[in-house]
Amino acid sequence: MDGTHALSDEALLEVAGFDVAWVEAGTEVRRPLRDAVGIAFEDVQPVRDFPSYRGQRHFPGLYWSATTGRHVGFESWLERDRAMLLDPPRRVVGLASQPFRVTWQGEERRISHTPDYFARLEDGSGLVVDVRPTDRSTARYLTHALRQDTAGCTA
Repeated sequence: MDGTHALSDEALLEVAGFDVAWVEAGTEVRRPLRDAVGIAFEDVQPVRDFPSYRGQRHFPGLYWSATTGRHVGFESWLERDRAMLLDPPRRVVGLASQPFRVTWQGEERRISHTPDYFARLEDGSGLVVDVRPTDRSTARYLTHALRQDTAGCTA
């Protein structure tokens, strides 16, 4: 399995128990997931910083996106490479890093996940990108939780 998971639009609108938070004009906004339809996530600020310190194991930085005409953050060279792959295709018209945080109630505790990128495609649809091996992806836990809460999830 390649780690790609999809939800139908109808399933997203019926999701209960999932919240999404993003940053607008320096202020964090939090809403139920179903109320985030229509948010221009390609234009939001990152929900978390890209810390840099001596001895860290990965290499954060900023990549200049030709698509957006602004910097897009990355936390590793793998993330930078993914941003570079998303940038030139004409299908991608907007790109943001660390665009939002999704939270939901797990079996024992509240769980949160921040995807690495959000890309807006020319047809108006969005693409959420997680840059990590499938076996380490939080998306599989999110997909499992969504499957329990909705009937419209496909893998």
